[in-house]
Amino acid sequence: MVDTVIESRRPDAGAEPQDATARLREVIGQIRASADPASGMTALEPALRPAKDGWREVRRLLVSPDVKEGKLASAIAALETLVAVYPARVDDRRLLASLLGRLEQWDRAIAEADAAAGIEPGNASLHAARIQMRVQAGRVPEAAEVARTTLPLAQSAPEDAYAWMMAFVRNGDVAEASGIAASLDPDKLPNERVATMAVRALLADGRTAAAIRLGDGALRAGQDCAALRSSLGLAHLRRGTEDDRKTHALTHFEAGLQAAPDDVRLLTLHGETLLRAGRYKDSVAPLARAIELAPDLEQTRGLYARALRYTLQYDAAAEQMMFLLKKSPDNLLWQRSAIGALSQAGRKDEAEALFEQYVAKRGARLPETFQEALARMEEQLDTAPIPQARLDWAWSMRGDTSIDRATWERRARWGHMIDHLLFDWLECREERVEEAMAMLGELDTGERFFAPLLAAGRGVVVATAHVGPMYAGLMALELVGIPSRWLASAPSIARSSYAEALISTADQTEAQVAKACMRAINSGFVLCLAIDGAANPAAPRTTFEGQDVTYSGFAAHLAHRMGVPSVFYAPRWENGQVAYTLEMLPAANPGEDADAYALRWQKAYFERLREHLAGPPENLRLSGGIWRHVTAADPSA
Repeated sequence: MVDTVIESRRPDAGAEPQDATARLREVIGQIRASADPASGMTALEPALRPAKDGWREVRRLLVSPDVKEGKLASAIAALETLVAVYPARVDDRRLLASLLGRLEQWDRAIAEADAAAGIEPGNASLHAARIQMRVQAGRVPEAAEVARTTLPLAQSAPEDAYAWMMAFVRNGDVAEASGIAASLDPDKLPNERVATMAVRALLADGRTAAAIRLGDGALRAGQDCAALRSSLGLAHLRRGTEDDRKTHALTHFEAGLQAAPDDVRLLTLHGETLLRAGRYKDSVAPLARAIELAPDLEQTRGLYARALRYTLQYDAAAEQMMFLLKKSPDNLLWQRSAIGALSQAGRKDEAEALFEQYVAKRGARLPETFQEALARMEEQLDTAPIPQARLDWAWSMRGDTSIDRATWERRARWGHMIDHLLFDWLECREERVEEAMAMLGELDTGERFFAPLLAAGRGVVVATAHVGPMYAGLMALELVGIPSRWLASAPSIARSSYAEALISTADQTEAQVAKACMRAINSGFVLCLAIDGAANPAAPRTTFEGQDVTYSGFAAHLAHRMGVPSVFYAPRWENGQVAYTLEMLPAANPGEDADAYALRWQKAYFERLREHLAGPPENLRLSGGIWRHVTAADPSA
């Protein structure tokens, strides 16, 4: 009798569909009730095969509850049974791939995703799953290759284009990613996710104007989210007009924070943009909230320290910098910033002790002799961290069009690295500074140039830029004994022989710096200012040769107000030694308005700077000042 009952329940015994379905549910119930569901899974396939549309019961009664309850191993085993019985069902394979991915069983997950796409090769969403699975597994080049071989699907299915763009962007194939983004209709974007990734793809490819157009179209179409606002704000910062920096970017960041008030990235971007717009008090709160949520973000904490400094909270700024320094004691930027913060907070002894450590650490990295340092530098020219956009811009301004690009770039890299070496040697090898001074050329010309200008007992305003071997100027003026003062970011507590010649912007307010400059002029000093650089994060900019550059009108207005001569100065290399370009800048006409004079003075300054930039590439320097905000040409503008 027992054998008869068992025989009647076997799938091949001709059971009615209703009985088969009942038996399947019974088996599912036993699996769900078992302390070890996997042990009962062997009964699932025999019960599943005779049940009409049995997959529905398995998905509804077994897989879905298991997934909801986090019983992924049981859900995976059930799905594997479904795949065995229904090999052509793509939904089961897709879910199986997803669950295997959650357990980081990447080989099996990718195999199932590929199998699903193989069943329906024209299904874009299945290929998108293949790509995303590989990205999640860290196999980005492989994901990009799949994206490349299935590219027409992305172009025909905008709702799935996210996966293709993401894979290309992650793999550095930004042209391919932006090509997909550019093919999308901004007014018909399928969802916020695709819209955001499209903006990011265009931005990554330098197509800033196109990114803004597409993002604006997405907003018009009702696609709005914090991530999209973040990317759009970044696009406006990248374009960088005054309205972009001070209005449009802030509008997007504020809208994003309304949707996601604790988004650390948005808080940081909002705070930094406020800081660079000169809204120092407003910048404190978002930056404070960002580091409260993410205490380990060093760049955000550094921005917060700057915001505190510019709201005159010097003690708090110093504490933030010391926190950063404790966390990353070998970070030279934090070391230098902490020195300035401690000095400004009145903690001079701590600042001096830290400065000595800072100089000692940098000095330990230098070779014993300057010649050895030069030789090492020559070997490392290809590692010079110069953004390509700066090289491209400088190349466009060259005067000698017969030089080949590779030779020109190597000489430009040499000029970049030698100036930084001179600075390190001057500050960290004071006992052997004469070795670097051997590179100074004939100095009598400079002495003769300044003598008649200083004869009246008043000072001279000298305007320079971040070009050439700019750190050689301190050595040169010190050698010839010309009384000089230099605006510099070095802290006031520096103990080198040239320290007394510095007016520090690192630990003084703008008002204190301005007063020190006027005292220097009244005392008959040559006052040297790199007017394309400023410590102030909200320093004004102007347009020069198609790029936004930092430009301070302080030098022109100071010369006008004090009634003293002004000079354009640029150090340069000539036959392996430092030479100097010195040319008079316009004097104020009787009764000339200060603003009118400043415009005329600015024009003359930039004309001379342009002539310098057209010269040999080793005289470019390519860091700081005019180079700071250089961006690549926007092909979509």
